[in-house]
Amino acid sequence: MNRVERRPSRYKPYLWVIGTDIETLPVDELVGQRYRVVGPRIWLDTEPDQRPSAPDTFPGEALPYLKAHPHRLHVPGLYGVLERTGAPPILLLENAPIHPQAGELLPELAAGLFSAPPLRQANWLWQLWELWATLGELGLARSLLEPGNLRVDGWRLRLVELWPDGEPPTLPDLVELWRSLLSPLHLSVSEPLRSLVNRIDAGTFDLDTLSLELNQILLRQAATTTTRIALAGATAQGPTQPRNEDACWPLGTQGETAQGFQIAMVCDGVGGHDGGEVASWLAVQALQIQLPALLAETQNELRVLPPEVIIQQLEAVIRIVNELISFQNDNQGRVGHQRMGTTLVMAAVIPQRVQTDDGWGRVNEVYLAHVGDSRAYWITPDYCHPLTVDDDIAGREVMACRQTWPVALERSDAGALTQALGTRSGDHLQPHIQRFVFDETGILLLCSDGLSDNYRIEDAWANYIGLIIKDIVTLDSAVASWIELANQKNGHDNTAVVLMQYKLLVPTQTGQETPVGAGAQQESAIPAGAKLYGENLPQDEFVASPAETKPPRGVPRWVLAVSGSALLVGLLGWWLLASRSPEPPEPPRTPPVAPAP
Repeated sequence: MNRVERRPSRYKPYLWVIGTDIETLPVDELVGQRYRVVGPRIWLDTEPDQRPSAPDTFPGEALPYLKAHPHRLHVPGLYGVLERTGAPPILLLENAPIHPQAGELLPELAAGLFSAPPLRQANWLWQLWELWATLGELGLARSLLEPGNLRVDGWRLRLVELWPDGEPPTLPDLVELWRSLLSPLHLSVSEPLRSLVNRIDAGTFDLDTLSLELNQILLRQAATTTTRIALAGATAQGPTQPRNEDACWPLGTQGETAQGFQIAMVCDGVGGHDGGEVASWLAVQALQIQLPALLAETQNELRVLPPEVIIQQLEAVIRIVNELISFQNDNQGRVGHQRMGTTLVMAAVIPQRVQTDDGWGRVNEVYLAHVGDSRAYWITPDYCHPLTVDDDIAGREVMACRQTWPVALERSDAGALTQALGTRSGDHLQPHIQRFVFDETGILLLCSDGLSDNYRIEDAWANYIGLIIKDIVTLDSAVASWIELANQKNGHDNTAVVLMQYKLLVPTQTGQETPVGAGAQQESAIPAGAKLYGENLPQDEFVASPAETKPPRGVPRWVLAVSGSALLVGLLGWWLLASRSPEPPEPPRTPPVAPAP
């Protein structure tokens, strides 16, 4: 887990630049003998293998980008600071919403709404609402009120810059933004939103009701589609490791299902004296037992359960797993670095029954939980979006405003974990849990750091994703190919990979169903002769693209009842497992790699 990662030499990031007297710089001018101007406030780092400059003390305007590091899915980060004599410093932002090939800002939200289907429109509006709460806690909610600052990248909403609030904005300020976005919305989205806006203006609302009704707008759109989900997973010891401390679920393939929830998880064990492999295996086994008992009732619940309720229940289950691994550590006298633990990245597909104008529909929500540095990625033929941010020393230093991320990644202890399941008591555990309603066909990839290290996924995803979505390559073969890539190009660790194939289908005029987001543009995603995970794509440059929540009123009784019984069963089961000191099963052999087409 202690590692230093460097980007490939061909990686040259586009940067968004903040500073005075920079917008008139001519195109192709080289700033500081390093940064090439490609457009207004967009520069290209021509020497990415060199550390970007950063001061010992960061200017105040740089701090928001460091504190918001956990929210990289939506916000940019601080890449470097160029100090100038007699002028304010220049901030260089990475992870900005800049097209990775064209080198220009991605479309504004207002423009994207005109061509987006209703489900995606509702998805963007929901993300806007979630960011309002998240950035409000950081004193940055004003960043959402300037339409030009809101950009769209496929399904996700992204921000160009972060602006401190000064005087905190109010809900009516957000309502004005919503009102300005009504005209391009589909009637099925604009009418309920307009009604909500009018009620807010009249003062007949509360925040709980507002959140519930925005969620209802999103789920009603999602209920007009059908999803098909398939899973496959495997682990490998790796060419240099004496044992396999990774575990995953499923092992092998789970077939497609139209409804009902499914669970995917990856655990990477940590701890001495074989403790890591025990902890990871026990975590997978315990979660398999507890989650079905906790979540199955959602299939029969007549009311939509808000995300906060399900998140609370998932967090409770994760905390129980943590406490029981911690108990086993105490029982065996493990202290310090000898205490066993495990990372976790888990996706739970939760079905919800939603009433629409056409009757009852069903929506598959995906809840993603993670602790540690095992990761999740959402991949389509057009992009690869990292969904998680590691719990490690590098991230801790960034959030503490002591180092930029590029500098923190050079630390010898950059990859050391700041939390894992079981190493400490639950008082120190902060699981990260997100809810997604995917509005397109794609692949959710879960993996341990044996694969994600050294940006292997960011480098290789485009070479195989189209083959999976078009069912040319099976999920089992794709999993095997990712593991083979990890063994050949990383090779320093165990590897676990789980793929969730998520097909979103919409009815056609002929009564058939077609995948959303799997259209003609896929045809050019896989060059002729490319390996499944291969590297023979000729490119001159590769450009990369929690606070506690109070439970809402009216929580269904079954949630409390099922939670209590599930946790009691889990405690008993873990006690039995711990007392027997089970040996983890022998990891399955990795299936052969599919030949290149």
